[in-house]
Amino acid sequence: MEDVIVIQKPAKRGPFDLGDNNKSLDEILLMDKTEIEIATQLHMDKYDKLVQEFKFKTALTDLDLKILVFCSALQVLRWSVLSNEALKLEQASSADEFIEKYMPATLSQLLGDLSVPYDAIQRSEWFKAKYGDDFSTGLSGATHRYKTLGHDLIAGWVVGTANIATNTLTVNNGILNYENGEFILDTDFKKLIAEWYPSYKVVEHKINEKTHISKILNWTMDMVEDNRKILAVSFFKQAIHMGSDFFTKQGLPLPYLNILSPEISKYLMGTNIRIDSWSVTKGAALSMLINLIIWYFHRLWFNPNLDDNKLYEARTRKILMYSNTLSSIINVGYVGLTDDYKKIDIGGIGVTLWRLINDSKKMQNIFSEFIERTMSNDLQKQEDEVREQLARFGYSF
Repeated sequence: MEDVIVIQKPAKRGPFDLGDNNKSLDEILLMDKTEIEIATQLHMDKYDKLVQEFKFKTALTDLDLKILVFCSALQVLRWSVLSNEALKLEQASSADEFIEKYMPATLSQLLGDLSVPYDAIQRSEWFKAKYGDDFSTGLSGATHRYKTLGHDLIAGWVVGTANIATNTLTVNNGILNYENGEFILDTDFKKLIAEWYPSYKVVEHKINEKTHISKILNWTMDMVEDNRKILAVSFFKQAIHMGSDFFTKQGLPLPYLNILSPEISKYLMGTNIRIDSWSVTKGAALSMLINLIIWYFHRLWFNPNLDDNKLYEARTRKILMYSNTLSSIINVGYVGLTDDYKKIDIGGIGVTLWRLINDSKKMQNIFSEFIERTMSNDLQKQEDEVREQLARFGYSF
């Protein structure tokens, strides 16, 4: 009998049949080292391509550059025309008269005159007899703005209000003094406690007697319990007085810095520089106003059909950041060459520094969102292709 040869037909394999290669499913599905390196390189190439694409799409156009130059010109025109002493009232009385003109009659009667005790600079005869004619408080018409705490934009809300309520004044000695051509940091703690912020009682607008800031604050706290109306009127009077002094030619010192050292305030507020709270605020406010105008001016060319909103915003921020930086560099160069320190644009420089920090952070966020959005779209596209391939084999997810 002849041998019968049976040929066995191979079984039909499914799409996930592992075959006879003795490899586990993990070994088949997971990438080896070479595949990982290739995938990583492809990812980095894609990232580099997106970086270049972002730079291209946020690069300034010819129109952007023209707006940048226009914005820089406006900023330079601002600080060149409006120096630190511009837009100020000659005397505090002019501001007081303006405020009293528009103040309701009942409120004017309640407040009385708008004078405050920490404007007192003359010593009474009683004071001279008690402490000696040679004893000086260090206050004068030229120094009292930075030498009294009531005129400080931060401490004044507390100390100035207390001074008005108790008819006193408090002198600001600071802890950083200027002697013999150099700054000296006072670290004597006992001296600071005893002599820091020397205070005086004021009678009929004249310095009449020594007191201590701790007593002034205690008297004020007693008023909180016994007579809050006086404290409320004093606070309102403080607000009016600071508002009137803020716009005067002599001005108010820079907060925080003045508490540290009145001598620095004296130098900055001098006739050669005129840096005070109003000059800095004015420069910063006008600089931000110009930036706001340019922001909306640049948006006039935004086309929602062609431009991505976030990428267009990045271009706008570049215009403002570069133009402000250019204006500040020109300002510093001009002051350095001409020694015209009244033109130093502290407010504008402050806005420039803020834009450099804030806009750089915002643009980094826009860049990250662009990369993430684009990569996510690519992954979604690949996922859709895989789903389409699996659907052909009858699988759905």
